[in-house]
Amino acid sequence: MAIKLVIVSGLSGSGKSVALHTLEDIGFYCIDNLPLFLLRELARGLEETPSPQMTRTAVGIDARNQPERLGEVPALVADLKGRGVECQILYLEARPESLIKRFSETRRKHPLTSQDRSLAEAIEMERGLLAPI
Repeated sequence: MAIKLVIVSGLSGSGKSVALHTLEDIGFYCIDNLPLFLLRELARGLEETPSPQMTRTAVGIDARNQPERLGEVPALVADLKGRGVECQILYLEARPESLIKRFSETRRKHPLTSQDRSLAEAIEMERGLLAPI
């Protein structure tokens, strides 16, 4: 049974949750904010215990997720592909102006903002953290 794994990533506010909900609506099993260290184990579990409901799985990975390990994603994807897992990355972006507007219109704050880091700085920092993906 072939396993299809979609990694949904990108900037906060770019539509990752909407993408995961859409994938779920078309039959994917979806996990949001999966810790990176569990991704390889998830793929192994999907291979070892095939489940018809989980042959198409999508996971959300963002900058809050162990930023020091985000650089491992390309090698991890290559490893999964080498093991026969059909692995794709769906990376979502938006212009900084759009993201700033979205966060100013909602009560949610950007996950990387702080008293010392503005929203614009947080967006650029996140872009840098996610660059390996």
